[in-house]
Amino acid sequence: MRYSIFLAFGLVGLCLVAQAQRIFGGQIDRRYQATNTAYVYDVGCTFFADQAGYEALPNRLRFGIYRKKDHELIETFFADKSKDISGTKSASSCNKSEKTTYVFVHYNQSLILKPDKYSDPDGYYIINDPVGNRNPTENVASSNIVLYHWFSPQYLWEYFDNLEPGKTTPQWTPDSFNYFCTNEDTNFSLQVGSNPLKTGLGRGNYTIQLQNTSPLTGDSTAKVRYQTVAWKAGFSPSQMLPGGNFYLPTMFLINAQGVANLPISAKPAKAGVYSVGFLIKHSRNGVPLSEIYREYQIKVEDCLPPPPATIRISEVNRPSAVASAKVCEGKTVQLNAGAKQPNITYEWFKDGAVIAGQKDSILVVKEGGAYTVTLTKKGACNTNTSSPAFISIVPNPKVLIESSVPSGLLCPGGSLKLSTLASEPSVKFQWLRDSVAIAGATDSTFKVTQIGQYAVAITDQNGCQGQSTPLSIKLDSTVKVSMNIIPVRCSNDTNLVTLAGTPAGGKFSGDGVNKNTFSPKNAGVGAHPISYLLDDPKSCLTGTAVETAVVLASPPLELGPDQFISSVGGVQLNQNNALNASNGFNFQWTPALGLSSPSVASPYATPDRTTSYQLTVSGSNGCTSKDTITVNIVQGVYIPDAFTPNGDGINDTWEPRGLEEFPDAEIKIFDRWGHAIYNSTKNNKQPFDGTFNGTSLPSGNYAYQIITQSEGHIFRGNLLILR
Repeated sequence: MRYSIFLAFGLVGLCLVAQAQRIFGGQIDRRYQATNTAYVYDVGCTFFADQAGYEALPNRLRFGIYRKKDHELIETFFADKSKDISGTKSASSCNKSEKTTYVFVHYNQSLILKPDKYSDPDGYYIINDPVGNRNPTENVASSNIVLYHWFSPQYLWEYFDNLEPGKTTPQWTPDSFNYFCTNEDTNFSLQVGSNPLKTGLGRGNYTIQLQNTSPLTGDSTAKVRYQTVAWKAGFSPSQMLPGGNFYLPTMFLINAQGVANLPISAKPAKAGVYSVGFLIKHSRNGVPLSEIYREYQIKVEDCLPPPPATIRISEVNRPSAVASAKVCEGKTVQLNAGAKQPNITYEWFKDGAVIAGQKDSILVVKEGGAYTVTLTKKGACNTNTSSPAFISIVPNPKVLIESSVPSGLLCPGGSLKLSTLASEPSVKFQWLRDSVAIAGATDSTFKVTQIGQYAVAITDQNGCQGQSTPLSIKLDSTVKVSMNIIPVRCSNDTNLVTLAGTPAGGKFSGDGVNKNTFSPKNAGVGAHPISYLLDDPKSCLTGTAVETAVVLASPPLELGPDQFISSVGGVQLNQNNALNASNGFNFQWTPALGLSSPSVASPYATPDRTTSYQLTVSGSNGCTSKDTITVNIVQGVYIPDAFTPNGDGINDTWEPRGLEEFPDAEIKIFDRWGHAIYNSTKNNKQPFDGTFNGTSLPSGNYAYQIITQSEGHIFRGNLLILR
């Protein structure tokens, strides 16, 4: 599988005014080809041009490979211009007022670069015949473009390691042009990796250096066919931009996948279009391997400043009334970003996500979160985003009312006490009767002497309010004490029966009773009288009610421990159980596989694999009991100690037998250095055929390890490959 390595420019948008035959720059890449032919490489030349520039470039372009030390021509090749211009990119200026589309013009050729021909230690470089015209810029006088790529002979036989052969070289994805603002820092990131993409690359063995370099032109009469461009007044290789060059990183990290992010920036001081160059130097373990050159253009504009962005919190419809960022549940506050600013648009965000449809300078909110606003000024290249305004929602306090008489019944001429349970400390109370505040009733308790609907309102330290559910206080009247009927249950029923009596507030007693629940298992078989006693003079209620709880006997059942038999053996199940059909019991075994009968008390089991059986016993009284027993089949494991993978169809693979009992078994095979060369799991059970990564392994001894299951038995031993 081939991977591309890339260099991605995350820059602010770009744009070009339409102009005929513009070429912005380009690059030459050399890539390793994964073919069966040795030393085959792709040489790809890419120019960045507008449509007219594409038409103006030659249909066939000459390239030369030169020896670095004396600039002698070693080889000439030609490449045709690709008709595929699908690699098209649109770019816009920062304020979207200008837009251009440019294409990637490709010249590709496959070459065989053999080490015996390219062996000079100073290396070789590839350049193209000059093409033009370069898009006119403020800093470069010459117009023809020459692209450059250098490689050392070490590249032609470089290997990453014995298990992962292949060449690597840095590359970058095409980008051609970008916009900057005068006197403003612009940052972007160059992302560099390897082609093919390698794992395990690091600064210790894979080094990339990035530097500014001058754009190149050509001279067909000189010994050295490529030349540095002629600079206009005030510009030089050390000052390609007005005010200096790009600021490049001095240190960067290569991650585990062999990719590095190189942050660069520039702060040009004058508007105009400028040609610049970059050069990546690639080495491995201190040995220089390649140099990748790229020509690039930028346009610098005088940009309008962004508008200021701040947020003030106020009461709704009262922007001058400052409000707290802590908002009571159900309430709202107003966020203000400054009204009546001409040519300004607003975009609001909550927790980083845009709030659809909110384009005004104010925003009314009732949800907690981090709110920001982005202001955009017409004609400005940049926006301005405010610092977050953190709105937190404070839950309204909650309060419950408890009555000293649970029924809420008021005895004639008597009284009862209402108490509060609040969710917050240090709250203020106000009692209400029939929704009207009771004068002076501001304590946590209240004495009731008349009927009505009572509630209490509370206010916490944040000014948030809550109110209890109203409690109805009624006059007492004669009420009959009664209990709900208790359903018949079986003795092995572990579910509790909830007891209920009327009026509420009484106490239950009897066998198996705990507070207001009845346990059939604790009570045992039999008929149990359960009493409900109500004796509360304050509620004007007394009395007793009795209901009988009937508990039926469940069939006694215990299948005993799990059984182990051989693959040709059997076992009788439930041998010690005295239950039988003559006692009025019914039996049902599941599954029926391997049983002499699924409907007898003690069947004979001869399963062909380990099986868990469940027995359900039903009594004539409707009660049932269940239990489970597992019959385990014990089998042997056969592990061959040799095989002959010679392709004769006999003993060509190594396959242990008898592992059917261990479906999760994992098999590993190691060479004499301890490297794993084979791994079989439940999701990958291909037999071992004596190869590793498609290559036949040599004859000899290898070690195996079979893990039957997690924390289970491990088989270890040696196997012999004979060829």
